[in-house]
Amino acid sequence: MKARTPLIIGAGTGWSATSPLWITLQRSNKCAHVGFQKEDHLLYHVYSDDAWQWRKPRYERILKDSTSPNWEYEWGRRRKYAFHKNVDEILETFEKPTLETYIKYYTRHYQRVKHEYSYVSDFSNSNAILSLDFLQKIAPELKKHFKIKVLIIFRDPVRRLYSELSAFYQDNEDVRKKYPTSKDYWRSYLKMGYYNINCEYVKRIKYYKSVFSTLPIISEDLWGGKNDALANLSNFLQYDIKKLCPNCYYPEMGTKAPKHEKLADQYNSDLEDLTDEDLSFGRKYLEKYYDQWYNEFGTTPWG
Repeated sequence: MKARTPLIIGAGTGWSATSPLWITLQRSNKCAHVGFQKEDHLLYHVYSDDAWQWRKPRYERILKDSTSPNWEYEWGRRRKYAFHKNVDEILETFEKPTLETYIKYYTRHYQRVKHEYSYVSDFSNSNAILSLDFLQKIAPELKKHFKIKVLIIFRDPVRRLYSELSAFYQDNEDVRKKYPTSKDYWRSYLKMGYYNINCEYVKRIKYYKSVFSTLPIISEDLWGGKNDALANLSNFLQYDIKKLCPNCYYPEMGTKAPKHEKLADQYNSDLEDLTDEDLSFGRKYLEKYYDQWYNEFGTTPWG
């Protein structure tokens, strides 16, 4: 029987330190290598035709840039694994993603890196959007080819949601016209009462655990050296994780977060600092998510 490829799937949660977790595994510990880029969103495009139509222009730009002799950013010309040498593979993988091309890409990439890394990995935060039905549908075929371990990282729900909405506020001109500040937008969103999947911590853990071997990670525990979080990660992966990449979200410093290399998405996300009053306001609306966590795990990681 052909050996299966070891694959780590990251399923978010966005604005919870997914980038520091990815860099911890790839750069700091030589555990897992993502390949082309941290987030290729390939499964998301298999899941949703609408998603493909939305992101196709971006991929076409990537495909064009990958053949440019001056392109030195995400595709890693300066890295050991320089993917501009694999233009045919780039075209095959990104012209129209399918489950077959997903399997072929990560299987082939593992053959490139297996002498140096124990896993290949897909850290696309859009994996959080995949429905349970879709995961159940693709799981049998993925398991034929991969030994899959899923990591999902979580951060204090109030602070995480503000970082997400503040980042969105910066990118959306219509939202900025409607709301004077990022916190005005955040407060309005909370009052709406309908929150996106990134808020549904326990729900996401349950549907991934029902399909794949899954480890929930509390960001504050991992970087705070609490509750054996680092040892649990090492045990789950059967790989000794010795060093953590810096995390701009721990300790929480808001707009004064340090500007660590490769973490601009973190240190640029928060336009304002949350006051104690803001935290109490957010907690009032998101209380059910804190309660769900306690009811499921019997712990209160965020007080």
